[in-house]
Amino acid sequence: MPSNLVTAELNWRTVVLRKIDELPVVLTSFAYRSEYFPELDGMLATIKEHHPEWGIIAGKGPVPGAALPTLEVVSLAGNLHWALPVPLNLDGSEDDWRKVTRMKAWWMSRVWHHLAALEESEPRRVIWLDADARLNGKLDIELEPERETIAAPRDLDPDYPDLDIICSGLLFVQGAAGGPVERILDRWSSACLAQIQDLRPPTVPWLDGDQEVLNEVIADLSDLKDEYKLLKLEHDKYAAYANRDGTTLPGALVDQWQMSRKMKFPECRERDWPPPEEARRRADREKRNYGVSVE
Repeated sequence: MPSNLVTAELNWRTVVLRKIDELPVVLTSFAYRSEYFPELDGMLATIKEHHPEWGIIAGKGPVPGAALPTLEVVSLAGNLHWALPVPLNLDGSEDDWRKVTRMKAWWMSRVWHHLAALEESEPRRVIWLDADARLNGKLDIELEPERETIAAPRDLDPDYPDLDIICSGLLFVQGAAGGPVERILDRWSSACLAQIQDLRPPTVPWLDGDQEVLNEVIADLSDLKDEYKLLKLEHDKYAAYANRDGTTLPGALVDQWQMSRKMKFPECRERDWPPPEEARRRADREKRNYGVSVE
């Protein structure tokens, strides 16, 4: 690239782009089912370590005795109860995982509109991180701070090299009331709530969840593509799947510990996975193998 173009690019990045850790952001996640409670606590600890200035909205459920699936929520407005507007009707099958993951879409839309009710300044910025994820440092995603934006890791699957979708284990959204990002969130929520009530057959071999529905919504609303920025992030940096022996990829900012290996299929629920919390912190682990193996 000619030197003048390099200089122009550097100037543009300096003037226009901001790193996510320089912006006001609300981190959100939830744990539905007790197996995920320690996962959520561990993830939030890494957020507080690396992004102590961020607001947090987090939930745990189900609340016993509630008529609908309900979570106890720690929010910017204090402690709340949020109820999914439809029953889950869990039956112990693999469909339980597919339904619970779809709660994420409703949750993200709920958080988005909750911030509006609090009269938070716009654009709103919300980042979801799966409960089983762990941060290894400050997130360094660069973006235009006023532009409608969705950012998530690009999915990588060696068995499906032509796949061009985003993952939702880390999902950042930025936008204003009534904007394209809000429309996508609301459509995603509506689609997932409808599917929770009438679950379709799996659309992918690994069992579909909220992620597949999100990609379908983005494709369906392709007329909005020029109204927002879709950032596809480096998978092995922002969604690095832990290996089955308990080791992780070097250089990753986000380790994903894949609780789905334990919770997706009923026959896997007794697996000794994931490794203990101290084995997952890079500062403690130093690439040591803790002898964990999940086949």
